[in-house]
Amino acid sequence: MSARSQKQRVLIKGAMIASKDFEQWAISTADILIEDGLISAIGSPPSEKYEGLDKIIEGKDRLVMPGLVNAHTHSPLSVVHGAYDLLNHRACMWLFQAYTANRTPREVYISTMLNSIELLLSGTTAALDHFPEQAFTEEDVEAAVLAYRDAGIRAHLALRVFDGEYTDILPENGELPLSLQAEVQRLNPYAPDTLGRIKELCVSSIELWHGDSGRISIGPAPSNPMRCSDDLLEMCVELGETHNVGTHCHLLETEVQSQIAFERYKTTTVRHLDAIGLLSPKLSCAHTIWINEADIQLMADKGASVVHNPESNFLTGSGRAPIPEMIARGVNVGLGSDGSCSSGDQSIHRAMKLATAVHRNAEKDRAKWIGAETALEMGTVGGATAMFSSGDFGSLTVGKKADLVLYDLTQPCWAPLNDPIYQFVQSETGAGVDTVIVGGSVLVEGGKISAFDADAVLEEARSLVPAMKDRNKELFEVVEKVGAVVI
Repeated sequence: MSARSQKQRVLIKGAMIASKDFEQWAISTADILIEDGLISAIGSPPSEKYEGLDKIIEGKDRLVMPGLVNAHTHSPLSVVHGAYDLLNHRACMWLFQAYTANRTPREVYISTMLNSIELLLSGTTAALDHFPEQAFTEEDVEAAVLAYRDAGIRAHLALRVFDGEYTDILPENGELPLSLQAEVQRLNPYAPDTLGRIKELCVSSIELWHGDSGRISIGPAPSNPMRCSDDLLEMCVELGETHNVGTHCHLLETEVQSQIAFERYKTTTVRHLDAIGLLSPKLSCAHTIWINEADIQLMADKGASVVHNPESNFLTGSGRAPIPEMIARGVNVGLGSDGSCSSGDQSIHRAMKLATAVHRNAEKDRAKWIGAETALEMGTVGGATAMFSSGDFGSLTVGKKADLVLYDLTQPCWAPLNDPIYQFVQSETGAGVDTVIVGGSVLVEGGKISAFDADAVLEEARSLVPAMKDRNKELFEVVEKVGAVVI
């Protein structure tokens, strides 16, 4: 199932390209030459550059765009498509455990490959994977890394860690009924890990896999600061300084999280993270809904990134993130899909479109609305920054990594071609994805994955859920009872 590792010399001839020159997006027709996994020329390369090519891609009726970046996803949840409806954040968090606990390394591998298929076929070339849903092993990390290696996608594996309790997903009174407490404690789906074991796993994973294939990075990822001790958060700062890796976390996704955290810290979560030393360009935060203006400014001042998940935020009833305010104050914002169950799919196309729409009813001043160009920024360079990129991917620029996607302009949503940027954000769904290239390797051709046997992955993925439901039968029964209480 291995993706092509060989970096080819590829020429894209005569395609329409969307690139940003200073502050303006521009549309032009040009050739793109890819060498050594990088964009080596845009325009009309010297004639000698056309010699010895491994592949020529005809660009007629094609639009070339930077590959989209999904800066917050959960690969373990790729097999939970359509598993629930009408569940709030508390209830679905319990359900996730039933579907993802006690997996084998092979199941981890297949769910990660399945997630990669969704990403690639929707025009996404890079993803930050908040992985997994509970305590994990070295074998689990290896399985996920090998999957991303085989898939060929660019990935940051954010190791989800916690050494405290998930108090925010308990009922509003803070307690489960006595009849359930014993069952939950016995099965313990959210059992905290120890700080020593967490540090050992993070360090070994970074040392083994960070930089693998030139496409995979590793870093710590507190599940949520309020579910972690200050010692764990300080460990993340230490790992960032020692190994030059970024930290990712959920932040202020629900109102109850902000309330519990304030009671604990006696200040806001953002200010507490700043006091610990985490608030920096090496921190990206998913959701970040329940945040005040002063803390938005603090995040901007310290260079921390926010990852907006508009579809998941609304479907779980978590709230509306103040994204226009963040952008106005200079916070870097990327886009994420969250898990396939909480958003329905892995489409950053849908995330871009929703990002332009969800704030408009609350803001009468159209000058403050998020437009198509801003949404595109969020879905590309904003996401790359949130993935701790050094600026080496996320745009069509000579010298950057050749992560790009060709879209079929003969699709109905492109007729007539009035405004390519607007139509890309508001009309294109991902159905027009024709060719996907990551680091110079062609992974998708003619709208189908060519780098590995996707059909074999899909066939194996279909068999996972029955086996997991049988293995976790008791957990499913308990989670159903808990879900009824916390709805």
